[in-house]
Amino acid sequence: MKKVIYSMLALLCAAFTFTSCEDVPMPYDQPGEGVPDPVVIEPTGSGTAADPYNVTAALDFINNLPADEQTTENIYVKGIVVSITEEFSTQYGNATYYISDDGTNKNQFYVYRSLYLGNKKFASGDTQLQEGDEVVICGKVVNYKGTTPETVLNQSYLYSLNGNGGNGETPQPSGEAKGSGTLSDPYNPAGVIAYINSLGSDVESPNDVYVKGKIGSVTEEYSTNYGNATFTIVEEGAESTAFTVYRALYLGNKKFASGDTQIKAGDEVIVCGKVINYKGNTPETQQNKAYLYSLNGKTAGGETPQPSGEAKGSGTLDDPYNPIAASNYASSLAADAKSDKDVYIKGIISRIASNGQFGTDYGNATFYISEDGQQNNEFYVFRTLYLGNVKYTEGTNIQVGDEVIICGKVMNYKGNTPETAANESYLYSLNSGGGKAESNVTKSISDNILTLTVPDVAEGEKVTVDLNVQGWTNGKAVDPSTITLEDGTDITFDKGDGSNTPAYYEATKGVRLYAKNVITIKGKAVAKVVLTCDSYNGTPYTGNELLYATAEGTTFTIINEHTEAKGGNQLRVQTIEITYAK
Repeated sequence: MKKVIYSMLALLCAAFTFTSCEDVPMPYDQPGEGVPDPVVIEPTGSGTAADPYNVTAALDFINNLPADEQTTENIYVKGIVVSITEEFSTQYGNATYYISDDGTNKNQFYVYRSLYLGNKKFASGDTQLQEGDEVVICGKVVNYKGTTPETVLNQSYLYSLNGNGGNGETPQPSGEAKGSGTLSDPYNPAGVIAYINSLGSDVESPNDVYVKGKIGSVTEEYSTNYGNATFTIVEEGAESTAFTVYRALYLGNKKFASGDTQIKAGDEVIVCGKVINYKGNTPETQQNKAYLYSLNGKTAGGETPQPSGEAKGSGTLDDPYNPIAASNYASSLAADAKSDKDVYIKGIISRIASNGQFGTDYGNATFYISEDGQQNNEFYVFRTLYLGNVKYTEGTNIQVGDEVIICGKVMNYKGNTPETAANESYLYSLNSGGGKAESNVTKSISDNILTLTVPDVAEGEKVTVDLNVQGWTNGKAVDPSTITLEDGTDITFDKGDGSNTPAYYEATKGVRLYAKNVITIKGKAVAKVVLTCDSYNGTPYTGNELLYATAEGTTFTIINEHTEAKGGNQLRVQTIEITYAK
């Protein structure tokens, strides 16, 4: 205790000494005197082995989780070891340490009691971790008490250490989890492993799932003795992620018989059955409760398996695809090729991908839809934008059971996963629990006046904006595209999903909005918006018949929707009268 007091007195004396000596140089730079601007590290990565999060992205992701909620799937995070709280030891086999993007103590991620390479406990003779090591961590994460982003105790591990994944080998990308586990959209190996990891230890899946891949290795061949076989299946290009098919029956869900075709490495298979997280650390099929559904494209009856359900729709707004038709259309495209046009897909959200709700960081969401809301014959909606083809900022979020229409480009990802193209589709309509699909705002037109009213909202103060006095260049796109009012409200004109950008014209005394163009009013809750529009030769330019608006929190969005990206009736706005909610 005396040593502590003496040390504090010494520090205090030193502080007085430096204060009284003006000619002693400061141990730091004054602002503006040679101090470089702080380096801003942008979030990167998608959290997969092939594209791990950097620490900045991982912190953003985890900080958006509710307090104490753990992820159900593993994520990958890459960084540099800053400090080590608990070294790896043979007693517990884990370690606790901090990593950051640049090796400094800024923006650190807490790796809490994480296992060693290969998802195993540290053993005597294993290489110890050091500050400055480059690592990739794989595992589940949690926003502990809402204040500390960290890995979950003993549910993460050191995926690579300075480029080595164990045994001196460089770890190979595990690939992205794909599929929904149905016949029409089977899991890939990474997808089924992610699903199984969400189950409790030794908990069997409630339903049969389908898994597609190529046989990587055969541990136990089919035999007439037991009638089953044990083998692994992998996905081409991501062979390091192998799923174990443990003692699965033969084609037709029957035991193997003399004369049946034997399996071998490289065979393309679909396996169907129950899966289990054996002892909480081994994802596999449940013994004798799974079977070989197809072998090199042939089922027990010698036929090529076909997805169940009926494809419906033509992909237009008036006749949208159902999820099966959307999958069929996307599957007809070349591998990784995008559709050359936007299509409309209608369905019910059957499940939301891990951390797939709309968020303000990236403004998009990832989920599955089916025709009946069940987890079969699903279509994968990948990173889709919000209503109005804009990034999500705030408002109603999605939930299982919502009826939606998606509009945008689709693709055949890697030739085996039909899905929407990232950030090239959007939520055209959202029907939460049976409400109106297109809008929660009523629309009325009288001559050249378009009135948009939020039902049951009391009206307060009004403000009117004249678009003919904003100083824009005649015949050019609106620039700047945002008007900021004195009360802080922003009015933004955006191209949306249209072919043309909103433009100002003196002759029509305002802004012309074309097909799919968007007006966003943001800042305060709105009760009503009245647009005075141009008319010519008796034709009022009040927008397309499909024009609609949504009011979500302090954001009011108007979309001049149309069946195509161009054409239709222009919305020629001269003035905007905004009535705020009382």
